[in-house]
Amino acid sequence: MKKMNLLAMSLVSAAALSFSSCSSNDDLGGGAGTQSQVKGFYMTLAVQTPTSNETRTSIENPIPTEDATAEEAAVKNGTFYLVDEKGSIVFSKALTGKDWTGAVKDKADSQKDGQTILQIQVENVAAGATYKVYFKAGSTKMDNTAEPFTIEKGKSVPGVFTATGITQTFTSTGAFAKPCDTDNNFSMFNQNDATTNGNGYTVTFTDANKVENNPAKVMYKNAESAIKIERVTARVDVPTSTKALLGEYPANASQALKNAIDDAKEKVSKIELVRYALSNVTNKTYVMQNWNKAESEWSLLIPDDATLSKTKNDFGEKYLFKDGGFKALTGATNDYIFENNKSDATAMYFEYKVTLDANQFKDAAGKLMPADFQDGTFYRYNNVIYTSFDQIMKAYADVAGLFEGKSAAQLKTKLEEAKTEPTAETAKSVETKLSEFRAQYGIEVFNKGLTYYKQVITDKQLGKDVIQRNTIYRLNVNKIFNVGAQVPNGEIDKNGLFYLDVTVTVNPWVLNTQDVSLGD
Repeated sequence: MKKMNLLAMSLVSAAALSFSSCSSNDDLGGGAGTQSQVKGFYMTLAVQTPTSNETRTSIENPIPTEDATAEEAAVKNGTFYLVDEKGSIVFSKALTGKDWTGAVKDKADSQKDGQTILQIQVENVAAGATYKVYFKAGSTKMDNTAEPFTIEKGKSVPGVFTATGITQTFTSTGAFAKPCDTDNNFSMFNQNDATTNGNGYTVTFTDANKVENNPAKVMYKNAESAIKIERVTARVDVPTSTKALLGEYPANASQALKNAIDDAKEKVSKIELVRYALSNVTNKTYVMQNWNKAESEWSLLIPDDATLSKTKNDFGEKYLFKDGGFKALTGATNDYIFENNKSDATAMYFEYKVTLDANQFKDAAGKLMPADFQDGTFYRYNNVIYTSFDQIMKAYADVAGLFEGKSAAQLKTKLEEAKTEPTAETAKSVETKLSEFRAQYGIEVFNKGLTYYKQVITDKQLGKDVIQRNTIYRLNVNKIFNVGAQVPNGEIDKNGLFYLDVTVTVNPWVLNTQDVSLGD
């Protein structure tokens, strides 16, 4: 099995903190051991935050890495759990209001390697018994469960821990992964992947551990170990883009495609990314990353009841534009989302503003042919760009019966009506009327000069169209071959003329950069 070794980010300091809690002399139920319950045990809890020393959901090596920002790496609140052999939580302790980030000279500084060591006094455990150890960073609730959990000795908490580990999920309550992506309080949990078993951390108490200077140690594979934790979110960065069409062709381009690219290259003076949107974003994720290990290659799993927001339908139809959540590139910030392995893969929609060179639209005498609209609206018919219906009619002067016999002036009037805001008498929206015009006459209408592309986000380390946690997905549009579709879900031309070439890299945080060529 091919292994991946993706890293991530982190904290900087080691802090020794002592905590104590209330005690009980009741016997421990739920299979915690055969000895009587003893109070006052001590243990040392070492937590390794996502850093460049291999704390990362991964299956392949080598990979590029990128340090987290201070806000992404900080851990100021957390809860650790001791779970007995039957899956019952026998002890938990919330650690709040602690600044574990260490000294940062500047707020913009990134966070590198770090380990936090805590000495904790525990109760409700039995001498000689072994317990699994879990740590959840961040004060975010698990579903509607109060934080911290109210634990009754020997009682299992349904839906949280089982004999095999974590089944509880995080559910977003706001946009994308909120509130699991709060600055200085990102939700993190035990790392669980091909390199690290999230259920593998254990601690065994003996009578010798009743002394503060001889605490029990957390073990992993028979060796003392820090608990590796990772963020439960992935990060999708604000995209970057070129501002010009290329004068080259994609590989294996047909002659029709080459002609269309030549036409666009000649007439487009600038193409600028103005807005973008994410589609197919999941609303739920496992607390601990879940993998199907029965397959020859591990397969990432997400909760069966996870649903998608910003689906394809939110962005319109073949001729209809809908704003499914576009946001302006200017001033945009990175987004945090949950994992997704559904067939409806997470994708990014790009909205570009196309600026045409007016000097490229002249009649036979060399006189400029005015555009129908001054807001940048233009058309494409049979893969050729025009700024007026007069230009189309002149190009097809020998063809009879075009556009249901409508003249250039009549087509312009109908499009003007379509672009007019609705009144009480005409309740149809502008976008509905534009979609009807496009469908009726078979002319691509790029309203206000806007064009659209869509790119599925691929995880290069997994080699699949999936999103996995603790990973940065960064899409850089470095090649645009041709003008895109007239609406986000516009169908690709018969000749396949819209090419998008995106460069994607994956980094743990992980950086995932995707090269995109637009216009195929």
